[in-house]
Amino acid sequence: MMKKVCMLLIFVSVFLFGCSNEKKDLKEDPGLDKSEKIEVSSEENPDLVLSVIDNQDEVYEFVNTLKIDKWRIADAPSTSTKEYMYKMYQEGTVTLGEKKTDKKGLKQIATIITYKDSPYIELRTKKLHLNFKVPKDVAEYLSNKENQKH
Repeated sequence: MMKKVCMLLIFVSVFLFGCSNEKKDLKEDPGLDKSEKIEVSSEENPDLVLSVIDNQDEVYEFVNTLKIDKWRIADAPSTSTKEYMYKMYQEGTVTLGEKKTDKKGLKQIATIITYKDSPYIELRTKKLHLNFKVPKDVAEYLSNKENQKH
């Protein structure tokens, strides 16, 4: 009987932790600060690159302007229209047995999708696919980013 009670308590605590975890804000750093290059394209034509940010100072400024610690998990209204895509890349990881001089190339680590005239974004990484409400100034920055051609 005691074994069943313990198992039930473990199950309930795992279930409650899992459910409550989904409603929290982004606590795990998605690693955007490791980006080395950002490609901007429109959601309508994702293969057409509108601009590229590959200067490390500009990439750093871009990531800091996102204010990731202020993002709150929230779904965009169903009437929202997707607008821009920000594809973020970093150098591939050197694995055991490889030399640091081996060129791995840039690998996409995340995509941020903005919504037109809306403070909502979608973040996609290998492990995550989440929707957030971002501060108004961040939403405005992302909506105007395509005007800053590089």
